[in-house]
Amino acid sequence: MNKKLLIAFFPILLVACAKPTGFDYLGIRNVKVVKFDLKESTISAEVGYYNPNKFPVTMKHAEVDVYVNSNFFGHSTLDSTIKIPRKDTFYLPVQMTVNMSTTAIGLIQTLAGGQQEVMIKLDGKARIGRGGIFINYPIKYEGAQKLKF
Repeated sequence: MNKKLLIAFFPILLVACAKPTGFDYLGIRNVKVVKFDLKESTISAEVGYYNPNKFPVTMKHAEVDVYVNSNFFGHSTLDSTIKIPRKDTFYLPVQMTVNMSTTAIGLIQTLAGGQQEVMIKLDGKARIGRGGIFINYPIKYEGAQKLKF
């Protein structure tokens, strides 16, 4: 009897343990300068993603390096636990400290000159999963992005 019960529930177990697929990057919104200083500034934004999975997932931790126009811009860490709904759009709050080197000053000059489109590259990892099973998932994105302050 136990064997028949196990065989009957085996397909359900396989579906329940399906590995989550990566999120689709949608863009950046609400970019704000929280603190401006000549040496170090703090910038916050919301990064939009779409969860294509047929099930909700949980994100426990994320780290990402941000490059703007192929130059290192900053590093961001998200230590909050976030519940992500299935087949839905979600926004992650991101805050990072930026070293006001030539990279940040060059970005400010680019935006002040009227050009609002820059090349953004995100490189990092996130810890996502469900049902207590979590995996490290790579975050990779590179593309043009319009920034509005």
